[in-house]
Amino acid sequence: MASGGYRPAMGVEQHLATSVATNGVPGQKTELQVGTDFPIVCETCLGPNPYVRMIKCRFGEKLCKVSNVPMQSFRWKAGPHGRFKETIVCREVAVEKNICQACLSDMTFGVPVGVRDALLRAGGAPEHGGYAEALSNANQAHYYGQRRAEIDQGGALGSAQRMEPSRELLSLARQIESANAKAGTAFRNLPKICSFWMAGTCTRVAKGTCPFRPCCGLFKFPELARNHRDECAALVEDLKTNGPEKAMATCPVEVRQMIKDALGGNKEEAIRNRASGRDTDTQVYINRSKEQKKIEKPADQSVTTLWVGATEGVTEADLVDAFYSFGELKAVRLANNCAFVEFADREAAERAADAKYRNLVIKGNSLPLDWARPRGGPSQKRDADEVGLPGVLPGEQAPALRPELAAAFGLESQGPAGPPPQKKARRPPHAPYPSMDPNRLGSRPPGAPPGPPPGPR
Repeated sequence: MASGGYRPAMGVEQHLATSVATNGVPGQKTELQVGTDFPIVCETCLGPNPYVRMIKCRFGEKLCKVSNVPMQSFRWKAGPHGRFKETIVCREVAVEKNICQACLSDMTFGVPVGVRDALLRAGGAPEHGGYAEALSNANQAHYYGQRRAEIDQGGALGSAQRMEPSRELLSLARQIESANAKAGTAFRNLPKICSFWMAGTCTRVAKGTCPFRPCCGLFKFPELARNHRDECAALVEDLKTNGPEKAMATCPVEVRQMIKDALGGNKEEAIRNRASGRDTDTQVYINRSKEQKKIEKPADQSVTTLWVGATEGVTEADLVDAFYSFGELKAVRLANNCAFVEFADREAAERAADAKYRNLVIKGNSLPLDWARPRGGPSQKRDADEVGLPGVLPGEQAPALRPELAAAFGLESQGPAGPPPQKKARRPPHAPYPSMDPNRLGSRPPGAPPGPPPGPR
């Protein structure tokens, strides 16, 4: 049985199946079709419950929000504390863009489609493999009709499924997956906000039968937390302290208006913007990725060397091929599982660092890149006055030189001439053992009287 519309592990090659079951003939249609009898949705939208009761609506009851063509829609509840969700785009759009039919996120990495295209550097004219996007009803009907025929015949799928992920895309996907795991219920699966609670007239909050936020006990407001964190924290604290019934009467009017403004707007236009990568979430993620991509330059302008890590199996020729286009290379040295690439000038090194930071791929492996430290470490950066003389402790004043030594080194005399320092006489070693006493061994100094005869053994 082929895989359905679930999202596999990150980095695993994925191909959306056009059918759930086959009779051994590739491309042959059977009674169960993915996108027709089962939606193309991600695991997050399905919810934590492994047994999902899904409603299949009548064909043509809903129109695709992107292509404006009749589609097969589905409806289900995303977990016991989740909301009722439904598919909003048709199968052809989901297969072409490799996105979920419910949340419009990438099926492989779970990020917004605009972020995926930006981090994958998908070239060409806007969204459709080098062709202009179809806008009129006639062009959309013709374009997606061709896509439907290709999918039914088992043709090629969207190019986004065959692109190699970048390091930034994998890092962002892991961050989003970790945040969803910590949150318990994903933000896009949270119940809708109770409109009666917003108006202060909800009668089911006292009985505990209202299924919407915050009457159901879920005090999470992602709509408010993005731009008004202080107000969101104050509202959550009020709900936890007094409960949703009392907080309904004490919630400030300004906070209610902030939530209404966040939920307002044209929803169909917002869906089209998200599918094409022009929404606010996409810009926030892209800006965050650009901020993380900047590398801090060292203050010392003499540093023109870059450090490359994890160079196992990498040769000097590979490093030269990766960096020669940014400027003249002075030296390339391989060390213990790392390498140092030295440029002839600072400008070339800065260009290479900005272009290859978190973007250095050699032989299919992503390698870390950073500025190298100055030779000798930070101790060479100290001034000459801070370097002490031998035998002088830090902070202790050095003794004055004698005039003859000062004249020999070309220095000024630092004090009157004094007697040379006397060396301390070493004390003779004590003989703690009889075998170390020379008198006991039969030897005596010349002219000394003979000692007593040795005793019995």
